[in-house]
Amino acid sequence: MYTTEKKRLNSAPFSLALFVLMLGCVLMLAVFGAQVYRALTESQSRNNAQRASLSYVAARLRASDAAAGVSIEDGPQGQALVLADVGEATGYETRIYVYDGNLVEEYTRQDADFDPASAQIVAQTDTFTLTEDGHLVTVTTNQGMVRVYLHAGEAEE
Repeated sequence: MYTTEKKRLNSAPFSLALFVLMLGCVLMLAVFGAQVYRALTESQSRNNAQRASLSYVAARLRASDAAAGVSIEDGPQGQALVLADVGEATGYETRIYVYDGNLVEEYTRQDADFDPASAQIVAQTDTFTLTEDGHLVTVTTNQGMVRVYLHAGEAEE
């Protein structure tokens, strides 16, 4: 009698190799995805921090939009934005200026000297320049620039 035996290819090693290859691809994609996600969140955090400091100064300017409420003076390390209390004459003011690489805010009496030790840090920046062109105040820091138009005093002109 003549018998033919079929030779079967053992599929277990092939299946195992295919499984390991797919697992390796999934792990590589997970690592790549985690790196992309980390880079995006760091970029977003930096962007939010930068925008927050400029937005903060702009909001403070808008809040002090009153006659003689905003002035630019010489601070300890450059220019200082001086914002008088709006409303009643309290004799106090807020000063925003750069000191030791930080944008700081100091709330003090109007006749007091600058005291950076009592100031609160707002953001990190080496640059803080202010220009006033009529009612337009331009604030420039390392993070960028913001322009705020002050409406106080428009009726007088």
